[in-house]
Amino acid sequence: MNFLDVNSFLSPRGGGARTYHIKKAEWFVSHPEHRYMVMGPGAGRGELSLCADCPPIRTGYGIPYGTLKNYRVLVDPWELSRLVRSESPQVVEIGDPWLSARWSKRLPKSVLRTAFWHSDPHTAYLEPWARNGRAWRKLASRQVLSIVDSWHRHFDLIWCASDWVADHLRSRGYPNVETIRFGIDKSQFHARAKSPEVLRKFGLDPDRPVLLYAGRLDIEKGVSVLEEAIPRILSLDSRPQVMVTGRGEWEPRFRALQMEGYVYGGFLEDREELANLVSSADLLLATCAVETFGLSVLEGLCSGTGVVSADGGGGGEQVRTSGAGELFASGSATEFVKAVERALPKASELSAKARAWGEAWPTWNEMFTQQIGRCMEIRDARH
Repeated sequence: MNFLDVNSFLSPRGGGARTYHIKKAEWFVSHPEHRYMVMGPGAGRGELSLCADCPPIRTGYGIPYGTLKNYRVLVDPWELSRLVRSESPQVVEIGDPWLSARWSKRLPKSVLRTAFWHSDPHTAYLEPWARNGRAWRKLASRQVLSIVDSWHRHFDLIWCASDWVADHLRSRGYPNVETIRFGIDKSQFHARAKSPEVLRKFGLDPDRPVLLYAGRLDIEKGVSVLEEAIPRILSLDSRPQVMVTGRGEWEPRFRALQMEGYVYGGFLEDREELANLVSSADLLLATCAVETFGLSVLEGLCSGTGVVSADGGGGGEQVRTSGAGELFASGSATEFVKAVERALPKASELSAKARAWGEAWPTWNEMFTQQIGRCMEIRDARH
């Protein structure tokens, strides 16, 4: 069977959606009875590689997003239509389908039309924009949502990686919403002994608590709260250290911070190095309240590291369900510091709960076996 994934909002340099497509391509390599193709945004029409060993993905023109231009938004439905005509996919999945949802309505009725809600522009961008402005913004946002929501009524299946976002879509009248958990690479992210050498490499003291933030440094990730809280966290009696890794629009601000006990580690390309760092930290910090899943939170939990998380989104859902961390009221640096203070004395207890949670979590292979099986089940029922 031919499968085509279209990701409308993608960075070739990082992010959960990129990891998702890399791992999905690996699954299809071991299932040669199927064919897997991916299309995403690029500088123009051509090909793009997500990793050294990945087959190239087809690209259409995408508008650069953000000052660093890491992400692009696909705005080339003509190239999509050409790809569908030439390759005749039987199952199409639209990732981040807001703009591409309208195009997907034109797919032949014989094609199983699915979507994966990797991010939610409503909660991440439109709601904050409407809140922080004049009254006309609220009216405009409601009108935009009404139009965009109408584009999503035709999907045979909409995948969500958390109950948080699934419930959000159902409340807006979206049909055929199902939850599936993101997988995890347990060969990389698993509980292991803390490595003093890894911590020393980054200028951290192994004899002091280490708190790690590993994620994109953009405003929707809650990094303003992180920046505000760092000096207060460093002043706690337990003398914790804070390390920030990642890149994004706020990278210059975190790079410029100069405080005893604070380290900016840049973006870690090497996933094994990141896994060693995550497992060597005492706590993982997660400030985003609008994650549709929170892959970095899962990576922390599977590494046996407790998490201090904002109480919203998929990240907060994982911490709440696993019991392996502390939650704080999203947007409040004061409550964030209090949650860190509560978590530090019981980091070992949280670690044990995180390990148990991670051991029971499905791998990427198990996830994609479930996902593809469900798609084939729906398609067979229609025929």
